[in-house]
Amino acid sequence: MFRNSVACTTSFSAARASLKQAVRPARQVCQMSTSSAKSESNAGLYFSLAGLAGIGAWAAMGGFNGDIRSKIQQISADEGDALSSDEFRPFKLKEVRPYNHDSSVYIFELPDNKKSGVFTASAIVVRGAGDEPKDKDGNPVIRPYTPINKPEEKGQMELLIKHYAEGNMTQHLKGLKVGDEIRMKGPIPKHKYKANEFEHIGLVAGGSGITPMWQLMQTISSDSQDKTKVTLLFANKTEGDILLRDQLEALKKDSRFNVVYFLDNKPSGFDGEEGFVTKEAVEKYLPKPSEGKKAKIFVCGPPPMYKALCGPKGEKGAQGELSGALKELGFTQEQVFKF
Repeated sequence: MFRNSVACTTSFSAARASLKQAVRPARQVCQMSTSSAKSESNAGLYFSLAGLAGIGAWAAMGGFNGDIRSKIQQISADEGDALSSDEFRPFKLKEVRPYNHDSSVYIFELPDNKKSGVFTASAIVVRGAGDEPKDKDGNPVIRPYTPINKPEEKGQMELLIKHYAEGNMTQHLKGLKVGDEIRMKGPIPKHKYKANEFEHIGLVAGGSGITPMWQLMQTISSDSQDKTKVTLLFANKTEGDILLRDQLEALKKDSRFNVVYFLDNKPSGFDGEEGFVTKEAVEKYLPKPSEGKKAKIFVCGPPPMYKALCGPKGEKGAQGELSGALKELGFTQEQVFKF
Protein backbone atom coordinates (compact mmCIF):
# COMPACT_ATOMS: atom_id res chain seq x y z
CA MET A 1 0.00 0.00 0.00
CA PHE A 2 1.05 3.56 -0.43
CA ARG A 3 2.91 5.52 2.28
CA ASN A 4 3.02 9.24 2.68
CA SER A 5 5.85 10.23 3.43
CA VAL A 6 7.11 40.33 19.97
CA ALA A 7 6.49 40.38 22.84
CA CYS A 8 4.48 43.32 24.37
CA THR A 9 4.88 44.88 27.78
CA THR A 10 1.91 45.07 30.09
CA SER A 11 1.62 48.81 29.55
CA PHE A 12 1.62 48.42 25.80
CA SER A 13 -1.12 45.80 25.95
CA ALA A 14 -3.21 48.06 28.19
CA ALA A 15 -2.84 50.91 25.73
CA ARG A 16 -3.74 48.85 22.68
CA ALA A 17 -7.38 49.96 22.47
CA SER A 18 -6.63 53.67 22.66
CA LEU A 19 -3.68 53.38 20.31
CA LYS A 20 -5.83 51.69 17.68
CA GLN A 21 -7.96 54.83 17.55
CA ALA A 22 -4.80 56.83 16.96
CA VAL A 23 -3.58 54.78 14.03
CA ARG A 24 -5.66 56.36 11.29
CA PRO A 25 -5.32 60.00 12.51
CA ALA A 26 -1.61 59.46 13.04
CA ARG A 27 -1.16 58.18 9.49
CA GLN A 28 -3.09 61.15 8.13
CA VAL A 29 -0.95 63.60 10.09
CA CYS A 30 2.23 61.82 9.02
CA GLN A 31 1.26 62.07 5.37
CA MET A 32 0.54 65.85 5.62
CA SER A 33 4.21 66.84 5.64
CA THR A 34 5.48 69.94 3.82
CA SER A 35 8.93 71.35 3.18
CA SER A 36 8.53 73.83 6.03
CA ALA A 37 7.30 71.15 8.39
CA LYS A 38 10.37 69.08 7.69
CA SER A 39 12.60 71.80 9.14
CA GLU A 40 10.54 72.11 12.31
CA SER A 41 10.46 69.99 15.40
CA ASN A 42 8.27 66.89 15.33
CA ALA A 43 7.13 67.58 18.89
CA GLY A 44 3.76 68.92 17.70
CA LEU A 45 3.12 65.70 15.82
CA TYR A 46 4.10 63.60 18.77
CA PHE A 47 1.89 65.53 21.19
CA SER A 48 -1.03 65.36 18.76
CA LEU A 49 -0.65 61.62 18.67
CA ALA A 50 -0.33 61.48 22.43
CA GLY A 51 -3.58 63.40 22.79
CA LEU A 52 -5.34 61.04 20.43
CA ALA A 53 -4.02 57.86 21.88
CA GLY A 54 -4.00 58.80 25.54
CA ILE A 55 -1.19 59.16 28.02
CA GLY A 56 -1.05 55.42 28.64
CA ALA A 57 -0.45 54.62 24.97
CA TRP A 58 2.08 57.42 24.67
CA ALA A 59 4.08 56.06 27.60
CA ALA A 60 3.86 52.54 26.21
CA MET A 61 5.25 53.78 22.91
CA GLY A 62 8.31 55.12 24.69
CA GLY A 63 7.55 58.85 24.54
CA PHE A 64 9.99 60.82 22.43
CA ASN A 65 12.22 57.76 22.19
CA GLY A 66 9.46 55.73 20.55
CA ASP A 67 9.47 54.96 16.84
CA ILE A 68 5.89 55.84 15.89
CA ARG A 69 5.93 54.14 12.51
CA SER A 70 7.18 50.87 13.94
CA LYS A 71 4.58 50.99 16.72
CA ILE A 72 1.80 51.50 14.18
CA GLN A 73 3.14 48.64 12.11
CA GLN A 74 3.20 46.49 15.23
CA ILE A 75 -0.44 47.25 15.94
CA SER A 76 -1.32 46.33 12.35
CA ALA A 77 0.58 43.06 12.69
CA ASP A 78 -1.13 42.30 16.00
CA GLU A 79 -4.52 42.65 14.30
CA GLY A 80 -3.61 40.34 11.39
CA ASP A 81 -3.44 36.59 10.98
CA ALA A 82 -1.39 34.37 13.25
CA LEU A 83 0.78 32.97 10.47
CA SER A 84 3.28 34.80 8.31
CA SER A 85 4.34 33.74 4.83
CA ASP A 86 7.63 35.59 5.31
CA GLU A 87 8.91 34.08 8.55
CA PHE A 88 8.60 31.12 10.87
CA ARG A 89 6.66 31.95 14.02
CA PRO A 90 6.46 29.91 17.25
CA PHE A 91 3.17 28.31 18.31
CA LYS A 92 2.41 26.47 21.55
CA LEU A 93 1.01 22.98 21.62
CA LYS A 94 -2.37 23.15 23.33
CA GLU A 95 -3.54 19.54 23.15
CA VAL A 96 -2.80 16.16 21.57
CA ARG A 97 -5.68 13.86 20.69
CA PRO A 98 -4.73 10.30 19.72
CA TYR A 99 -6.62 9.39 16.55
CA ASN A 100 -5.76 5.78 15.77
CA HIS A 101 -2.86 3.35 16.09
CA ASP A 102 -0.37 5.60 14.27
CA SER A 103 -1.92 9.08 14.00
CA SER A 104 -2.74 11.98 16.32
CA VAL A 105 -4.37 15.41 16.08
CA TYR A 106 -2.06 18.17 17.31
CA ILE A 107 -3.87 21.34 18.37
CA PHE A 108 -1.82 24.54 18.44
CA GLU A 109 -2.88 27.77 20.11
CA LEU A 110 -3.22 30.88 17.92
CA PRO A 111 -2.48 34.08 19.89
CA ASP A 112 -5.18 36.65 20.68
CA ASN A 113 -7.89 34.40 19.22
CA LYS A 114 -6.66 35.10 15.71
CA LYS A 115 -7.36 33.16 12.55
CA SER A 116 -4.44 31.23 11.11
CA GLY A 117 -4.55 32.90 7.70
CA VAL A 118 -4.83 29.58 5.87
CA PHE A 119 -7.24 29.49 2.94
CA THR A 120 -8.55 26.85 0.54
CA ALA A 121 -6.44 25.41 -0.81
CA SER A 122 -3.20 26.16 1.02
CA ALA A 123 -0.79 24.52 3.45
CA ILE A 124 1.80 25.44 6.07
CA VAL A 125 5.39 24.35 6.63
CA VAL A 126 6.63 23.27 10.04
CA ARG A 127 10.03 23.11 11.71
CA GLY A 128 11.13 22.55 15.28
CA ALA A 129 11.93 25.18 17.88
CA GLY A 130 15.12 25.04 19.95
CA ASP A 131 16.52 21.55 19.57
CA GLU A 132 14.90 21.00 16.18
CA PRO A 133 15.23 17.81 14.15
CA LYS A 134 17.94 17.62 11.47
CA ASP A 135 18.40 15.48 8.40
CA LYS A 136 21.45 13.29 7.74
CA ASP A 137 23.34 16.32 6.39
CA GLY A 138 22.64 18.40 9.47
CA ASN A 139 20.01 20.62 7.86
CA PRO A 140 16.78 21.53 9.70
CA VAL A 141 13.87 19.27 8.80
CA ILE A 142 10.94 21.24 7.34
CA ARG A 143 7.70 19.52 6.41
CA PRO A 144 4.40 20.67 4.85
CA TYR A 145 1.03 19.98 6.46
CA THR A 146 -2.57 20.97 5.78
CA PRO A 147 -4.66 21.95 8.82
CA ILE A 148 -7.90 19.99 9.16
CA ASN A 149 -10.03 22.59 10.95
CA LYS A 150 -11.86 25.23 8.95
CA PRO A 151 -9.65 28.12 7.77
CA GLU A 152 -11.98 30.70 9.32
CA GLU A 153 -11.77 29.13 12.80
CA LYS A 154 -10.13 31.36 15.41
CA GLY A 155 -7.88 30.58 18.35
CA GLN A 156 -6.40 27.27 17.28
CA MET A 157 -5.09 25.22 14.39
CA GLU A 158 -5.37 21.44 14.12
CA LEU A 159 -2.89 19.16 12.35
CA LEU A 160 -3.63 15.48 11.77
CA ILE A 161 -0.22 13.79 11.73
CA LYS A 162 0.56 10.22 10.74
CA HIS A 163 3.65 8.98 12.58
CA TYR A 164 6.42 7.12 10.76
CA ALA A 165 9.22 5.36 12.62
CA GLU A 166 11.81 6.82 10.25
CA GLY A 167 10.14 10.26 10.03
CA ASN A 168 12.32 12.89 11.73
CA MET A 169 9.54 15.45 11.98
CA THR A 170 6.74 13.09 12.96
CA GLN A 171 8.91 11.58 15.69
CA HIS A 172 9.80 15.09 16.91
CA LEU A 173 6.12 15.99 17.07
CA LYS A 174 5.35 12.75 18.86
CA GLY A 175 7.80 13.76 21.61
CA LEU A 176 6.24 17.17 22.24
CA LYS A 177 4.41 17.95 25.47
CA VAL A 178 1.60 20.44 26.01
CA GLY A 179 3.18 23.90 26.23
CA ASP A 180 6.08 23.03 23.94
CA GLU A 181 6.52 25.02 20.75
CA ILE A 182 7.13 24.42 17.08
CA ARG A 183 7.56 27.03 14.37
CA MET A 184 5.25 27.45 11.41
CA LYS A 185 5.21 29.50 8.23
CA GLY A 186 2.40 30.07 5.78
CA PRO A 187 0.04 29.96 4.19
CA ILE A 188 1.68 28.28 1.20
CA PRO A 189 -0.73 28.72 -1.73
CA LYS A 190 -1.69 25.55 -3.57
CA HIS A 191 -4.81 25.91 -5.70
CA LYS A 192 -7.11 28.87 -5.04
CA TYR A 193 -10.60 27.42 -4.93
CA LYS A 194 -13.56 29.31 -6.38
CA ALA A 195 -17.11 28.12 -5.77
CA ASN A 196 -18.83 26.72 -8.86
CA GLU A 197 -15.70 27.04 -11.00
CA PHE A 198 -16.11 23.35 -11.85
CA GLU A 199 -19.17 21.16 -12.18
CA HIS A 200 -17.43 18.00 -10.97
CA ILE A 201 -14.23 17.60 -8.96
CA GLY A 202 -12.43 14.27 -8.61
CA LEU A 203 -10.19 13.74 -5.58
CA VAL A 204 -7.70 10.89 -5.30
CA ALA A 205 -5.98 10.54 -1.92
CA GLY A 206 -3.67 8.03 -0.27
CA GLY A 207 -3.19 7.87 3.50
CA SER A 208 -2.55 11.26 5.09
CA GLY A 209 -2.92 12.78 1.62
CA ILE A 210 -6.56 13.15 2.64
CA THR A 211 -5.89 16.43 4.51
CA PRO A 212 -5.83 18.86 1.54
CA MET A 213 -8.83 17.03 0.09
CA TRP A 214 -10.68 17.49 3.38
CA GLN A 215 -9.88 21.21 3.28
CA LEU A 216 -11.54 21.43 -0.14
CA MET A 217 -14.51 19.32 0.91
CA GLN A 218 -15.13 21.36 4.07
CA THR A 219 -15.16 24.59 2.09
CA ILE A 220 -17.62 23.25 -0.47
CA SER A 221 -19.90 21.66 2.13
CA SER A 222 -20.12 24.87 4.17
CA ASP A 223 -21.40 26.84 1.16
CA SER A 224 -24.96 25.92 0.22
CA GLN A 225 -24.65 28.01 -2.94
CA ASP A 226 -21.74 25.91 -4.18
CA LYS A 227 -23.23 23.25 -6.46
CA THR A 228 -19.93 21.52 -7.25
CA LYS A 229 -20.14 17.73 -7.29
CA VAL A 230 -17.25 15.99 -5.50
CA THR A 231 -16.07 12.38 -5.80
CA LEU A 232 -13.31 11.14 -3.49
CA LEU A 233 -11.33 7.96 -4.08
CA PHE A 234 -9.48 7.29 -0.80
CA ALA A 235 -6.85 4.51 -0.62
CA ASN A 236 -5.48 2.96 2.59
CA LYS A 237 -3.85 -0.24 3.79
CA THR A 238 -6.55 -1.29 6.25
CA GLU A 239 -9.92 -0.09 7.48
CA GLY A 240 -8.26 1.16 10.67
CA ASP A 241 -5.99 3.42 8.63
CA ILE A 242 -8.85 5.51 7.22
CA LEU A 243 -8.41 9.05 8.53
CA LEU A 244 -11.34 11.43 9.04
CA ARG A 245 -13.75 8.60 8.35
CA ASP A 246 -16.55 9.89 10.59
CA GLN A 247 -16.41 13.29 8.90
CA LEU A 248 -16.36 11.73 5.44
CA GLU A 249 -19.32 9.50 6.27
CA ALA A 250 -21.27 12.54 7.43
CA LEU A 251 -20.54 14.29 4.13
CA LYS A 252 -21.95 11.36 2.18
CA LYS A 253 -25.40 12.43 3.40
CA ASP A 254 -24.97 15.51 1.19
CA SER A 255 -25.92 14.65 -2.40
CA ARG A 256 -22.97 16.66 -3.71
CA PHE A 257 -20.47 14.21 -2.23
CA ASN A 258 -19.51 10.64 -3.05
CA VAL A 259 -16.75 8.79 -1.17
CA VAL A 260 -15.26 5.49 -2.34
CA TYR A 261 -12.76 3.69 -0.10
CA PHE A 262 -9.96 1.44 -1.42
CA LEU A 263 -8.20 -1.04 0.87
CA ASP A 264 -5.29 -3.41 0.23
CA ASN A 265 -7.27 -6.24 1.77
CA LYS A 266 -10.97 -5.53 1.99
CA PRO A 267 -12.69 -7.27 4.93
CA SER A 268 -15.96 -9.07 4.43
CA GLY A 269 -18.90 -6.71 4.33
CA PHE A 270 -16.78 -3.58 3.85
CA ASP A 271 -18.39 -1.02 1.56
CA GLY A 272 -15.58 -0.17 -0.81
CA GLU A 273 -13.10 -1.43 -3.37
CA GLU A 274 -10.08 -3.69 -2.97
CA GLY A 275 -6.60 -2.79 -4.17
CA PHE A 276 -5.09 0.38 -5.54
CA VAL A 277 -6.82 3.25 -7.32
CA THR A 278 -6.43 2.10 -10.90
CA LYS A 279 -7.07 3.51 -14.34
CA GLU A 280 -10.32 1.54 -14.41
CA ALA A 281 -11.42 3.04 -11.07
CA VAL A 282 -10.74 6.56 -12.33
CA GLU A 283 -12.76 5.81 -15.45
CA LYS A 284 -15.61 4.36 -13.38
CA TYR A 285 -15.98 7.05 -10.70
CA LEU A 286 -14.38 10.35 -11.69
CA PRO A 287 -15.42 13.06 -14.15
CA LYS A 288 -14.56 12.47 -17.80
CA PRO A 289 -11.80 14.30 -19.65
CA SER A 290 -14.37 15.27 -22.26
CA GLU A 291 -15.97 17.57 -19.67
CA GLY A 292 -13.09 19.98 -20.30
CA LYS A 293 -12.96 23.05 -18.09
CA LYS A 294 -15.99 21.85 -16.13
CA ALA A 295 -13.91 19.06 -14.54
CA LYS A 296 -10.82 19.00 -12.32
CA ILE A 297 -8.83 16.14 -10.77
CA PHE A 298 -6.78 16.63 -7.59
CA VAL A 299 -4.22 14.05 -6.44
CA CYS A 300 -2.39 13.79 -3.11
CA GLY A 301 -0.57 10.72 -1.87
CA PRO A 302 2.77 8.93 -1.75
CA PRO A 303 5.17 8.77 -4.73
CA PRO A 304 3.86 5.45 -6.13
CA MET A 305 0.38 6.93 -6.39
CA TYR A 306 1.64 9.96 -8.29
CA LYS A 307 3.68 7.76 -10.59
CA ALA A 308 0.76 5.48 -11.43
CA LEU A 309 -1.90 8.13 -11.88
CA CYS A 310 -0.42 11.46 -12.93
CA GLY A 311 3.37 11.42 -12.83
CA PRO A 312 5.63 12.92 -10.15
CA LYS A 313 5.70 16.56 -9.20
CA GLY A 314 8.51 18.74 -10.52
CA GLU A 315 11.25 20.50 -8.60
CA LYS A 316 10.44 23.10 -5.95
CA GLY A 317 6.74 22.33 -5.97
CA ALA A 318 6.22 22.56 -9.72
CA GLN A 319 3.42 20.42 -11.13
CA GLY A 320 5.64 18.41 -13.43
CA GLU A 321 4.59 16.73 -16.65
CA LEU A 322 1.31 14.82 -16.69
CA SER A 323 1.67 11.09 -17.27
CA GLY A 324 0.22 7.82 -16.00
CA ALA A 325 -3.40 6.72 -16.03
CA LEU A 326 -4.89 10.21 -16.19
CA LYS A 327 -2.96 11.09 -19.32
CA GLU A 328 -3.81 7.74 -20.89
CA LEU A 329 -7.49 8.46 -20.30
CA GLY A 330 -7.20 11.78 -22.11
CA PHE A 331 -6.97 14.30 -19.29
CA THR A 332 -4.95 17.44 -20.02
CA GLN A 333 -2.34 19.14 -17.84
CA GLU A 334 -4.86 21.89 -17.04
CA GLN A 335 -7.41 19.38 -15.74
CA VAL A 336 -5.10 17.85 -13.12
CA PHE A 337 -3.57 19.35 -9.98
CA LYS A 338 -0.98 17.56 -7.83
CA PHE A 339 -0.92 18.63 -4.15
